[in-house]
Amino acid sequence: MIFLFININLLSAQTLNDNHSHLTSYFYEVHNHPELQWYTFETEHFFIHYHEGAQRTANVIAKIAEDVHGPITALYGFEPQEKTNFIVRDHDDYSNGAAYYYDNKVEIWASSMSFELRGTHSWLRNVITHEYTHMIQLQAARKFSRQVPAMYLQWIDYEKEKRPDVLYGYPNTIVSYPVAFTVIPSWFAEGVAQYQLPGLRYDHWDSHRDMLLRTAIVEDKLLTLGQMSSFGKNSIGNERAYNQGFAFSTYLAENYGIETLEKATKAMTKKTRFSFLSALKVATGKDGYTLYKEWKLYLNEHYKRSLATVQSNKVEGIQLEPNGIGNFYPQWSPDGNKVAYVSTGGGDYLSLTSLVLRDAFSKEKTVLAGGANQAFDWSRDGKKIIYSSRKEKNKYGSRLFDLYLYDIEKKKSTRLTHNLRGHSPAFSNDASKAVFVINGDGTQNLALIDLQTKKVEKLTNFNNGEQVYSPRWSPNGSEILFAFTPGEGRSVRIYNLAEKTISVVADAGPDNRDAVWAPDGKSVYFASDRSGIFNIYKKELGSGATTQLTNVVGGAFTPDVNSKGQLVYSLFVAEGFKIAFLENPVAVQPEQTTYTKFPVTPPAKVLTNGLASLNLRDIATPNFNDRNLVPAATQPYKNRYSAFSMIPRVVRDYGTTKVGSYFFSSDLLDNYNVLGGFGVNSKFDLDLFGLVNYNKLGPTLFLEAYNQRRHTEDGKDKFTYNLTEVYFGMRRGLFPGHNLEFALNYGQYNAKINSVTQKNEPFSFGYTYHISRGLQTRYEYFGIAPAIDESANPRGGRAVTFTHHAMHTSFIDSFKVNSTFGTAQEVFTDYRYNEFQLDWKEYLRLWKKHSLYLRFKGGYIDRKVDSFYHLYGGGLDGNRGYPFYSIEGLKQVMGTVAYRFPLIWKIDKSLAQVYFDKFYVGVFADYGNAFIADAIKLDDFKRSVGTQFRLEMFSFYGYPTKLFFDAAYGLDAFQNRGIDYGKEWRYYFGITFDYFD
Repeated sequence: MIFLFININLLSAQTLNDNHSHLTSYFYEVHNHPELQWYTFETEHFFIHYHEGAQRTANVIAKIAEDVHGPITALYGFEPQEKTNFIVRDHDDYSNGAAYYYDNKVEIWASSMSFELRGTHSWLRNVITHEYTHMIQLQAARKFSRQVPAMYLQWIDYEKEKRPDVLYGYPNTIVSYPVAFTVIPSWFAEGVAQYQLPGLRYDHWDSHRDMLLRTAIVEDKLLTLGQMSSFGKNSIGNERAYNQGFAFSTYLAENYGIETLEKATKAMTKKTRFSFLSALKVATGKDGYTLYKEWKLYLNEHYKRSLATVQSNKVEGIQLEPNGIGNFYPQWSPDGNKVAYVSTGGGDYLSLTSLVLRDAFSKEKTVLAGGANQAFDWSRDGKKIIYSSRKEKNKYGSRLFDLYLYDIEKKKSTRLTHNLRGHSPAFSNDASKAVFVINGDGTQNLALIDLQTKKVEKLTNFNNGEQVYSPRWSPNGSEILFAFTPGEGRSVRIYNLAEKTISVVADAGPDNRDAVWAPDGKSVYFASDRSGIFNIYKKELGSGATTQLTNVVGGAFTPDVNSKGQLVYSLFVAEGFKIAFLENPVAVQPEQTTYTKFPVTPPAKVLTNGLASLNLRDIATPNFNDRNLVPAATQPYKNRYSAFSMIPRVVRDYGTTKVGSYFFSSDLLDNYNVLGGFGVNSKFDLDLFGLVNYNKLGPTLFLEAYNQRRHTEDGKDKFTYNLTEVYFGMRRGLFPGHNLEFALNYGQYNAKINSVTQKNEPFSFGYTYHISRGLQTRYEYFGIAPAIDESANPRGGRAVTFTHHAMHTSFIDSFKVNSTFGTAQEVFTDYRYNEFQLDWKEYLRLWKKHSLYLRFKGGYIDRKVDSFYHLYGGGLDGNRGYPFYSIEGLKQVMGTVAYRFPLIWKIDKSLAQVYFDKFYVGVFADYGNAFIADAIKLDDFKRSVGTQFRLEMFSFYGYPTKLFFDAAYGLDAFQNRGIDYGKEWRYYFGITFDYFD
């Protein structure tokens, strides 16, 4: 049973992996980076930690953090008690920021974010201010100390059937429910982090944000207040929660005063307040639903008025690809008959794309290469496509962009580079070279690569965070067209290869991007938001004349034109980006494009709370200067640890109440992790565990220890059981999704009897009844298709676990008298055996959101052992129509088939702190047996059928909460150890962070 104790405690602790906690590294395989040399320097309010190669970014971050510290802390009236740590990473081509405010650290990735649903702003100014706002605002909302982020309410109940030599049956009820002590809905947390501070304009209401909100209003896709409050959606839905949060937070600040943000935040510090709706009433005098309705009415009126002209004069063409949430970079084949593009297909996330080829005038399409990302290009003969991908990890586990070549005739991709950090390639006319974008330390440059020799030549030498995008070779081979930004907005430019000069085609002011050449090289097509909405434009390079070719309600991006003048582009509508087609583009007249963007710049009159006295002029956009900074004096990084955090827990377990706590800490770089926990009841039954990970080598080294103590009574006899397991091993990721683990383990189970003799004299007797030593090898593969419902209803992929235990165990047989001391001494029977287990789960997509789940679970012990070590096959993790201990043997063969589907896809209801999201139902059949004989007797196999309910929820806005209920009926009646089983219903219930299958 100690193995069950291990699993339950780890599953419970993992629930804390929400948006702002940092327990992920304890449970998921994360690649270590021992190759990196880390350094540290200190400023007045911050420690900055960075690795070699990210020095420029680290110095800029230090300057920005000091610039915004005063304004942000003044806005929320909260000053941190200690310096905040910024960790700068650039070992992957990945862009993000994360505020771990319980750990007092912020992680920043140096690469600038280029996201299809966001405009272009100064990356570091934006992300530093955004994440530091999280650090301050969320801490200002705490109910308790930063070291006590939450607590757990837990309940474990058991089957009544058990072995005579174990205390309890196997669990049939497992509840582990967190109670959060910082409670802020996603829309407000992300909304204020984007709002930042009036006047800074590091993040502002750009045309992308307006596009997302505008299409939601026009197409009736606006998220409800409940939907805004948590994530768990596809990329469009999650970004809409960010976006609507930005707009709604701004509305509150504009109409009720900027002090509303601080008042609502601090109202959540009340110990008994878990609804942000009431906090809004404290801050504004109106409850959250009333405010939301006001805001929605305002939006409807604004967009109805602003879009009247555009909607009467729409020019969109037809949709060649109406499916999927993301279709980008359409490009005609040289013969003008096919279109290639990057697409999410039926997936839920914009980051997971493939290269797709389709006939332009039919529905026939083919997926050419998975993992393709960013812009690509055809060779002039139409036989090859060059593209970029970061799907493969390098030897250090990093994902870096490299170039690939797809051969149309051979239907095969070839990797061209390794660790290049290059993307968005375009062929030269003879396909001997390619121009591409190269990334490093937060700056992007243009570069050339000789495709034969692989020699790389940089064309530009930007070194202050500048970004370049989507280069395109001119038809005459002398120039390269590309988009450029020093930080804010984009412009279209041309690089002259002979003269090594750069000229401007369409300057920033409006955002101009996604430029391509006309086939004759005399004009360029590009996307621009000069009307307030992104549309496609054409500019004649000779005369400079510019004409608008589309007039859309959403947005038009990434155009391409063939020799017939036919235009394809990416069209944004409320549900995502589609591929659109215009047969004969003609000029749209300026008077047909009139549009007024949603006004969200707060007036100066709302600057209260002492903020009006702040002088933001020198640090605001565009006045700040982050260029050519003098590097700070640094020193090698020394391990710095976060303070131990504790999560109290109250557990109802086998009819008793236990109290205890989890505790955890880590080094700032996750070089070390410590996690532990305990629980104790009035009988002094004790659960205790501790884990330590060492992550400074290629593999992770770990040490784990678990201990249980239980007390029982039988008349005058009192029994104490003490069970201990210790593991020491290493684990490492091999390939994406593949992990391997080796561990040595030692276990010892002791018992003690306290009683009285017939003369009423007390005596006690202790003994050991089980000792184990073993070597465990464990291989895991996790390849489930990422999706919104991948937890409740996976619809593609598989998960495989194979485990081998080489065991040497000693189990008590009897006692003998020790000849030296005259005391009782244990007599053990030794067992040396190998145990093999395979658990294979296959997930199949049926139609729409319906799925089929197949599972095979097999086990084999290679020699006779005591039944204490048998494989058991009933219960929650096996054949559910029978108790766990009812099916046992040296060999095990089990199978499951389940059919699932969502009964209610959008519940969108709340009750107290719980938001109800989705409800699934399913039916299943379990079939199998465990046995000792060599021959498999199908007549002895046990069958059960049942139904399953799954409820997807969020608690306290940010904690995923999963409820399951399984009811199974055992179709076969049989006996084991004289007990009858089968022909009855059995029930299983749980509330956890995830499902067990």
